[in-house]
Amino acid sequence: MRPQGGSLVLLTFILAIVFVGSTLVGHAPWKLHEVQNLEIVQSMADSGDLVVPMQAGQPALDTPPLYPLTAVELVTVERLAQYVPQTDAARVASGLYLAITLVFAGLLGRLTWQPAVSKGVGPAGAMTVLLLLGTLGMVWFGHDAIADSALIAGATMGLYGLLRLPKSVFWGGLWFGTGAGIAFMAKGLLGPAILGITAVAMPFLATWGGLGRQIRGLILGLLFAAPWFLVWPWLLHERDPQLFDQWLWGNTLDPYLNNLALGTPEENLEWLWTALVMAFPAWLLAPLALLLRPGAFFGLPGVRLALLVSVVGWAVMLVAEPAQPVDALMLLVPLAVLGAGAVTRMPDLLVMPMKWVSTLLFGLVAVALWGLWGYFRFQGQLPEIEQLAAYIPADYGYAFQPGLYLVAALATVIWIWILMRFRSPNPSALLAWPAGVVMTWALLALHQPLVDQVIAERGMIEEPGVGELALRFEKSAEAADAQSSAPEATSSEAAAPAAE
Repeated sequence: MRPQGGSLVLLTFILAIVFVGSTLVGHAPWKLHEVQNLEIVQSMADSGDLVVPMQAGQPALDTPPLYPLTAVELVTVERLAQYVPQTDAARVASGLYLAITLVFAGLLGRLTWQPAVSKGVGPAGAMTVLLLLGTLGMVWFGHDAIADSALIAGATMGLYGLLRLPKSVFWGGLWFGTGAGIAFMAKGLLGPAILGITAVAMPFLATWGGLGRQIRGLILGLLFAAPWFLVWPWLLHERDPQLFDQWLWGNTLDPYLNNLALGTPEENLEWLWTALVMAFPAWLLAPLALLLRPGAFFGLPGVRLALLVSVVGWAVMLVAEPAQPVDALMLLVPLAVLGAGAVTRMPDLLVMPMKWVSTLLFGLVAVALWGLWGYFRFQGQLPEIEQLAAYIPADYGYAFQPGLYLVAALATVIWIWILMRFRSPNPSALLAWPAGVVMTWALLALHQPLVDQVIAERGMIEEPGVGELALRFEKSAEAADAQSSAPEATSSEAAAPAAE
């Protein structure tokens, strides 16, 4: 059986809400960059200075302050403050931008494949959202309190505007300019550069109806983008010209103009590995869509746009030294758009193993997390398992949270229902993967206090570098102090490692 358009859209809507809300609030920072961003938000909220973000008493001008500005505004919302603490209210900014990303990704996917609906593409907007929810990059970074959540929202909005231009110069220009402005205020030039290069190169792929329409759309987009590009830099310059120069030249132009170089083969292989991991499984379906629908490249402007922005984006990532893996989040959207065209034509040989992998993987996760929850709920203590005690603090105190329990139960029921109702080799069986991802996040939300305590016991999670997948824990301050106070007799043996 294949889910109809309306039912799939409703199911996607439910899964998206659960995904956005799960683990968004109610826990301590799980990654180092979250600590840094929340500190900037707290400093801005305490000082009331909305122009110069501060961290540890120093100006934090690595990026424009859109994310902390949004978070501060949410912190000051009285109705929101009644339900969540001030520190958690700041995290709602990430949920807001994640929701915007999913909405415009759905619109972009639907607009891309709309001309091919008669050829059995299906509800491409919903499938784009589901693919995006299931990518590992979105799973890893999607809920983080970081400026990149605003970057991916702006980039997705800008891409939708570019594709909208042939039908409406005004609305296309509005969404393109606003998206580029949001991307700029989120992370600087990276997002607008990718959107701009894509917009300039689009006519060479015959993506737009005419050169005049292109010029009018770009001009209108620049007008809508102008406030985003001009207001905050002008306010910063009026506040302190030296800070403005530091931001413009030191943190914005110089890293990209003077540090553009193709990396070593080892670094490029690391970036390739990062791309394959972050974009899984969307990168599998994107080329498959072009193979299964060979006429899509020539007949659908949205397909050409998604291909173009993917090539441009990954090329910029390779040559721009400041680019980090988290910046590649915005490039997951075009891959998900392309992959949506392959879902309904997936070969049986691919559907069946993916369905079984999803069943086994998320089934084990569900049994483990529900089993742990049940033991805590009814025994009130840790199971006497040596391997488990090595990771869970012995003094962990369990607290029953009915709301999180109901959400986790709903997500689990939906996943089981999908497994039983949509069976391989029907392509709808692929729903088991995104539904399993959402269920996992809902179950993690059920164990948020436990995750907080585990992280507190083992140290703050470090930032993952290019090509690194596993969580790496920093050494605690006590361990560092103990190492620094080691006897002089052993200093000669440890000198070389310590210097490194």
